Amino acid sequence: MYADAVAKIAESIFPIFYVHHEDNLAGVCGTGFFAGEDGLFLTSDHVMGSPPAGSTLYFYGRTPDEVCEPAVELEHVWSDSSQDLYLGRVSRGYPPPAELSDEPVRPGDSVCLSGYPLADVKIGPHGGLMGTVRRHWQPTFVVDATEVVIQGRTYRGYIVEHPCYPGMSGAPVFDMQGRVRGLIGATLTRTIPPLPDELPTFISNGIVIDLEHIRGFLEADPAAVAGQR
Repeated sequence: MYADAVAKIAESIFPIFYVHHEDNLAGVCGTGFFAGEDGLFLTSDHVMGSPPAGSTLYFYGRTPDEVCEPAVELEHVWSDSSQDLYLGRVSRGYPPPAELSDEPVRPGDSVCLSGYPLADVKIGPHGGLMGTVRRHWQPTFVVDATEVVIQGRTYRGYIVEHPCYPGMSGAPVFDMQGRVRGLIGATLTRTIPPLPDELPTFISNGIVIDLEHIRGFLEADPAAVAGQR
């Protein structure tokens, strides 16, 4: 059902690596996707702030299909921590941008989550990175529109049936045509109080920032607008 869409979107997403040389640490902190000309990419602001202080963040290419050597340090262009959105740039070796849809989502629409959860990465004996990085795809559907504040960040968009795992933040949510329909922001977990003699029920739903707010974020920065032309 999503095979063609996955093949299309896979050209534009990448894992965001961090390396902390002083403590010999490395890993994948989230996902980015190219959404403009000249190497502009989108991700979540909390992804870029999550590695240990002093870390450097890199683009290693469309891992695991194509590895960029040497890696490219990610550049900051514009960010808004209150909306948890971040625009960056890769200076070389970047693939074409993903296609952004003009259609709003509706409850019941089928979409697919993406990203790079559960990566196992470390610094090898000769200084390079080694380990396992694999993409994850999760078809799901739109439950309802939402606006929720989590840790001081306001997420405006919609919730989906499935949760988002660590490493998937910042990844695109796309439709069966491979068009981006939003950006993974966080997971909202709620508790249904139990009936007598029963256990409580925990429900986790992914929160997706919709394209209306993403476009508003891009238009707030002149460099971003220029890059979209």
